[in-house]
Amino acid sequence: MTNPVDNRTNVTRSQVLGTEQRSYAKGVLTESPAVVRSDASLQSNRLQAVRDAIERAPEIDSSRVADIRERIAQGEYPVNVERIAQRFTAFEKLLQG
Repeated sequence: MTNPVDNRTNVTRSQVLGTEQRSYAKGVLTESPAVVRSDASLQSNRLQAVRDAIERAPEIDSSRVADIRERIAQGEYPVNVERIAQRFTAFEKLLQG
């Protein structure tokens, strides 16, 4: 599956870490310091991808935003709340990893 923010292939944590770096002690999953560093590295990579996507985004056209706000206030601009909710949910899932 590709990430819609940066179009990179998503890699699961287990694919990166492998199972040999995990161990169970007294029934509790423990992870080596290498696993923790890998988590930080994965998060850092994900944040960098988001920053890159933001930098590639076009500048905001303030006059267009004002026009759309006015049209919404006057009821002249169609707002699809279902689509907006779906997009917010998808974005939240991306942030959660």
